[in-house]
Amino acid sequence: MQTHKQKVDRISNQLKNRKSTEHLSLYKKAVSHEVPKPNDKRYTDEKIDVSDLNEILHIDAKKKICIAEPGVTFVDLVKATIKHGLVPLTVPEFKTITIGGAVAGCSIESMSFMHGGFHDNCVEYEIITAKGEVLTCSPKKNNLLFQMVHGTFGTLGIISKLKFRLTPAKPIVKVTYEKYRTLEEYKKAIWRRFKNKDCDFMDGIIHSPTKYV
Repeated sequence: MQTHKQKVDRISNQLKNRKSTEHLSLYKKAVSHEVPKPNDKRYTDEKIDVSDLNEILHIDAKKKICIAEPGVTFVDLVKATIKHGLVPLTVPEFKTITIGGAVAGCSIESMSFMHGGFHDNCVEYEIITAKGEVLTCSPKKNNLLFQMVHGTFGTLGIISKLKFRLTPAKPIVKVTYEKYRTLEEYKKAIWRRFKNKDCDFMDGIIHSPTKYV
């Protein structure tokens, strides 16, 4: 099994030595959340193999920090961090979403009103540019790239490593269902919870014009 540096060097060298200017795409093991399209260039273009960037590199239980490669799925991440009594601050609802995909793919379907999205709790990225440069990005180093990479779908570079914060996992979650008959009541309830900060998370579902939960 290759080390993280060996994997990154392989990808970096492939990009540095590339002569073609044609489109290329990433070869990944992760489940695709898009419907395949006929004649999609991803079936025929040149590939950058990032399929082995799928390891958790380090969990610092004391500092509540995790360092992992982008292909790690949230289901595997939580299984590993929960052993230390920790979880990511925001976890998407689809367990096969990868942590790199949550950043580059803009996983806005799960956002915390307390902690933002998964990207809001990342403190550092390692990014391989199209020229094969390997950059470390953080709020203090390459700050612009660090702020811009969220939701760019790989157009600014390949995320090869992420460093992010964790939070203590509680043994029990209490769930309360509140039902409302009008949209106005529903919105007021959400706003009240947001202002009071009296719950850890909210999830809203509209079942019908008269059933808001």
